[in-house]
Amino acid sequence: MKPIRYLFIFFVFCGSVAVGKPPDEGVDSLKKLLNISAAPIRNSDTTTINRINELADHYYESMPDSSTYYAKVAVDLSKKSGYKKGEAAGNNILGRVNSFNGKYDEAQKNYNTALNIYTTLNNQLGISESYMGLGRVQDFLGNYDKAINYFHLALAIRKKLNNPLEIAHCYAIIGITYDNKGDFNKALDNYFHSLTIDLRLNNQLAAADNYCNIGVVMQHLELYAKALEYFNKANALWLKLDDKQGISTAYQNIGEVLLAQKQYDKALRYFKEAGAMYHELGDEEGIGLIYYNIGLYHFHTGRIDSALHYLNQAVSYSKKSRIPYNVVNAYIGLATVYNQQKDFLNAEKYALLARETADKLQSLNMRADAVLQLSIALAGLNNFREAYAQHNLYLRLQDSLKNDVSLQKLSSYNQMLDFEANQRKASLKEKYLMEKLAQQRRTNIVYGIIILVVTIMLIFYYNAKRKQFEANAQLAEKNKEVIEQAEKLNDLNHLKDRLIGILAHDLRAPLSTLRGVFSLLTSKDLTTDEFMAMVPKVFVKLEQTSDFLDTLLFWINSQVDNIEDTTVSFCLCDVVDEELNILDEQFRLKNITPVNNVNNEHTVLADPKSIRIVIHNLLTNAIKFSHCNSEIHIAATCLDNRIKFSVQDTGVGMNASQLKKLFAGKMVSQLGTLNERGTGMGMVFCKDLIEKYNGTIYAESEPGTGTTFSFILPAAK
Repeated sequence: MKPIRYLFIFFVFCGSVAVGKPPDEGVDSLKKLLNISAAPIRNSDTTTINRINELADHYYESMPDSSTYYAKVAVDLSKKSGYKKGEAAGNNILGRVNSFNGKYDEAQKNYNTALNIYTTLNNQLGISESYMGLGRVQDFLGNYDKAINYFHLALAIRKKLNNPLEIAHCYAIIGITYDNKGDFNKALDNYFHSLTIDLRLNNQLAAADNYCNIGVVMQHLELYAKALEYFNKANALWLKLDDKQGISTAYQNIGEVLLAQKQYDKALRYFKEAGAMYHELGDEEGIGLIYYNIGLYHFHTGRIDSALHYLNQAVSYSKKSRIPYNVVNAYIGLATVYNQQKDFLNAEKYALLARETADKLQSLNMRADAVLQLSIALAGLNNFREAYAQHNLYLRLQDSLKNDVSLQKLSSYNQMLDFEANQRKASLKEKYLMEKLAQQRRTNIVYGIIILVVTIMLIFYYNAKRKQFEANAQLAEKNKEVIEQAEKLNDLNHLKDRLIGILAHDLRAPLSTLRGVFSLLTSKDLTTDEFMAMVPKVFVKLEQTSDFLDTLLFWINSQVDNIEDTTVSFCLCDVVDEELNILDEQFRLKNITPVNNVNNEHTVLADPKSIRIVIHNLLTNAIKFSHCNSEIHIAATCLDNRIKFSVQDTGVGMNASQLKKLFAGKMVSQLGTLNERGTGMGMVFCKDLIEKYNGTIYAESEPGTGTTFSFILPAAK
């Protein structure tokens, strides 16, 4: 996350910093002044120098190179003319630009030069601004205590000068430093002090900065909804003011919140927007942070190589911009990725680097993150004693970070800010109402009459609509009942048809056989020996018919009643062997050879009786439509966590239209190759049973080449 470090406001080098600010005549007017920069300088040319400093300040964030150029022009002109205040102001601007570009040694020299000049001149506001610049440099370098000391020196001077704009600015910068240090209580305290003043003065740009910084604290505290609220408040103002530095920061921070909420693709869009703007601005700190964020995005989305690439880029840019705060974040990111990859040696390496730098920065939140990754790495390296110690340290740091005082301050300050904002709005509204009072009195009566008429019309309209709505609701309820009853009757009718069809289809043959045997016995066409020879076969037929009736009754119960789950693990080969034995006579009748390739590996999770119905149906259909003296291939294959079962014949096959109707219950029964008859409903039963156990069933066929029926079921573990 990126707090706003540069408040883009013009008061820094106006008023007491630049002597006698004249009326603003626009940037173009200021540029024209450079045309005389080569002319001899007189004491009266201080106005020109002041305006050149204004121009340098104007380009500070949007065009840093131009800002540097104009500031150097102002410094050179000031030295030639002996104009010390102009020289000091130019050095302060150079310090800001060098800080922005990561040239902190040069920035420190610029600020110290300005401080010495302002001290000689006893220019208190200039002294305070130089202290602010020196504090910013220390903040960037992670020397937070030194930075805070400089900022408090500046704040004390600004309070004496009673300059609310400068005081608000100082509070905001102090808040950022405490935020970087991980002291969220003091960060919130300073942010709200600054925001209170900004709102009172209607300083929208500074208020946007503070909204963003408060959002960063909320993000630290994992109050993501509140963080988004503040970031969006800030971004609304920045968009209104066309502040690119602010907009890019808001996009980055919003992206980080979305990343924390696991809205990864949405977060990436914000990161790309922010990254494009950072590159346009030449903001190396921002570029490093965006690479860090994109690295985390790739880590969370499982692209480990991309994550490591971007995190290493983040380390490179953060070192280049010499911002240890960002370097620590990048190290923590690398440690996190390596821990996830179980590369604990590299994870330990980067976690130690992160902890070492975080300790120097005295940042609680970064220390906590670094210590957490270090404890994970140590545990992975079996150094459990040290891992336990680091984990306990992490818990203590987390307790400090989530101090309830921060939340209490947020609530109380929000109430105070809402009150002050409402007071300002009430004051503005009161002035407006006083001006419009006379006109309002004249229009109130007219509005009252209109409202009364409209109200009466609405009442009549509402009553009519209410009655219509009630009538429609009653009709809809009755219609729903009729439709439900019709659907129930239709379902029962389909069930009846299915039962009749399957009884006619699958019981006709065995019962006909039994009837023929007993008819011969009754007519005494069979001898006792012949009858006794047929008894075993008849008994087998009876056993098979009884078994089939039991299976059929089980399926009927499953359709009518909510029976308990009968899913078990079983081998398809057992069911296939049993069905091949049952259908042996039908195979012999057409001299069809079954080729069985199902083995013990093909174990599924389903109900054996239900799957037996399906396999029985598939085999009888294959026999029915196969030519005599052919083969039927039965096979099963493993597909990851599922088993595919297939029955393939070389019979008459089906066209596309028949395939489409096959599982929809619309198929008209076709005669087999020996004029066998069927119901045309068997495949509907099969579909119901397979889908009941989380499976799928389908057919592949071409006319004249045969048909392959397949179903897929979950494999048993």
